Amino acid sequence: MRMAVTDPSVHYRDIVNSMMSAMLVLDGELVVQFANLAYYQLFGGTESETLGHSIFNVHSEIWNQPALRPLLESVIPHDVDVRGFKLEQTFPVIGARVLNVSARRVTRAGAPTDQMLVKIEDVTNAEMAARAADESVEKTHAMMTEVHHRVKNNIASILSMLRIESRQLEDEAGRDVLQRIALRVESMGSLYELLAIHDNTGIVRLRPYFERVCHSIEQMATSEHTGWSIEVRGDDLPVSIDDAIALGAVVNELVANAAKYAFNGRQDIGSIRVLMQDRADEIHITVTDNGNGFDKDHVDPKSTGLGMRLVDMYLASLEGTIERESGHMGTSCFIRVPNRTRANDLASSGTLSAAPKEIRKPAIVRGGDRSANGASHPHKRHSEAGAAAPAAE
Repeated sequence: MRMAVTDPSVHYRDIVNSMMSAMLVLDGELVVQFANLAYYQLFGGTESETLGHSIFNVHSEIWNQPALRPLLESVIPHDVDVRGFKLEQTFPVIGARVLNVSARRVTRAGAPTDQMLVKIEDVTNAEMAARAADESVEKTHAMMTEVHHRVKNNIASILSMLRIESRQLEDEAGRDVLQRIALRVESMGSLYELLAIHDNTGIVRLRPYFERVCHSIEQMATSEHTGWSIEVRGDDLPVSIDDAIALGAVVNELVANAAKYAFNGRQDIGSIRVLMQDRADEIHITVTDNGNGFDKDHVDPKSTGLGMRLVDMYLASLEGTIERESGHMGTSCFIRVPNRTRANDLASSGTLSAAPKEIRKPAIVRGGDRSANGASHPHKRHSEAGAAAPAAE
């Protein structure tokens, strides 16, 4: 591309001489016709040592670079623009520097030949600042990875002690409590394991996390139950660490509850499914089983109800809701929570208005309970012979 200066009153030398960046004007033979004050201030030398000399003989350590010289030689004959060529080295006069070199062909009205304008920017400070920032980020990532590894190892130690205590207990109720606590701890451990493996961006993908949570439940329940499976499918949604902790705890309680109670007395093959769906400003999670179903009037007397209280507590922290339906075809739990990760992304990008709408804390709705407005949620009772699965811990 040519840059034309048609006004003869424009004294380009004065303009170039006033620039803060180092500038050179070369002729077609790449002989220096002009160097501005910034050039001499940066590289030293005098006019007599610079003007009238080939650029490759003036500060040759700069211009005789194997990658740069062919580019400069192509600017005038082939109308090539050189933009932001980075030159990093230790120079005799100015020491270690990072320079950005740009060059383009210049056509002046009335001039017999084209010329070349060369611009040299000293970007050392900016480059060093960027590298320092990158190093700081890398150190932070390394530190967070170490923290996650240590937390994961501590969780593994706690799990080991819980399992030892559980195996030594003869009381079935006490053993069950320890196993449920172990599952809750292992759910947290799965999260930190993912954080230790992947980059520490503060974002967790739900699908691999839920798969690990459910795998832990399968492993723990294998000794007591056979003939059922757990499947995790749906959208792989990114959420914050805090939201992942809460959602992982909710899914852990619901799946562990189904694994313990849904298939009692059943000989056929059962299944538990966890489905995740991206609904723009909401995340929908459905936990279903094809087990016995439950009746709220038949609750396991050994159940403490702690699991469902934890579910309610975590969903309240997420401003989410849960609806439960149960019958002879099984039980379904429908969870809806705001997609706060997406909302935060939109807010940071300026897509959302500065004044957010007031968020109403939604009610937690259980099958058979009264909702916030007094309406009764439909609850399907077990209608076939056989014991219904209790509304569990």
